[in-house]
Amino acid sequence: MVSIIVTAYNVGEWIEEAVASALAQTFSDIELVIVDDCSTDNTPELLSAIHDERVKIIRNEENLGAGASRRKGIEASGGEYILLLDGDDWIAPNFIEDLYTKAKESNAQIVSGGITIAESNGSNKVFRNEECEVTGTEKITRFWGENTLFMNNKLIHRSLHSKVPYCTRRYIEDTQVIVPMLYLANKVACVSNPGYFYRMHRQSLTHSATPLKDALFRALCADDIISFFEQHDKSMLALLPLASGYAQCIREIKECAPTAKDIDPYKEEWIEFTAKLIGRLC
Repeated sequence: MVSIIVTAYNVGEWIEEAVASALAQTFSDIELVIVDDCSTDNTPELLSAIHDERVKIIRNEENLGAGASRRKGIEASGGEYILLLDGDDWIAPNFIEDLYTKAKESNAQIVSGGITIAESNGSNKVFRNEECEVTGTEKITRFWGENTLFMNNKLIHRSLHSKVPYCTRRYIEDTQVIVPMLYLANKVACVSNPGYFYRMHRQSLTHSATPLKDALFRALCADDIISFFEQHDKSMLALLPLASGYAQCIREIKECAPTAKDIDPYKEEWIEFTAKLIGRLC
């Protein structure tokens, strides 16, 4: 079985399309776990109208953010493989079937599809993969810096989620999860199907992030990945531009010259960042 984990926060405009695309998959052995993160629009009412035995709805008692909500959904699921789907995105009918078939044929613990970016002006940018099966360092270097270094377009074996629990931060929360997973996977395979449709719109966190928030969370992400490879394989630190990326984030944070008021919305993350930075400097 494949578990599709949907996170939903104020996505009343799009959630019905997301759910319909999941339930219309040509691969029938699925379950849909939807986590409503205390939506204040009509999302809860739309979810209450769903009557399908394949659907499980979880409602958070407080707003936890996408990261913690995804982890909650993953923990409540039971599939052998897991696919993440944001409540404002959708997937093509044959997307899961193509990924699952490749997973079984190749015995790969991660199978990546392509991605279609649906722009707000109605145009699409399509990114296809070359069909492949990779092992060793190529599991990471093949994806690094490409549009495919994205978690939602990948079918991932449950065992990897046990080894790398989903990050609970509220922004930039999947890169530090998928990179260790790519490293730990026995094999990574690709299919050309660009059937994950990522919707670009101004309400998304990516569009609303301030320069300080973006640099701060990217720094935390870089530190997470550096720490992982320091523990598991230091040779990877020479293959990936992690140190330079981390240093760039620090420069950007300094350029922001943040005040206490600027830092206040991200107080916990700021404390985590400064503690880790001091630890690296000592």
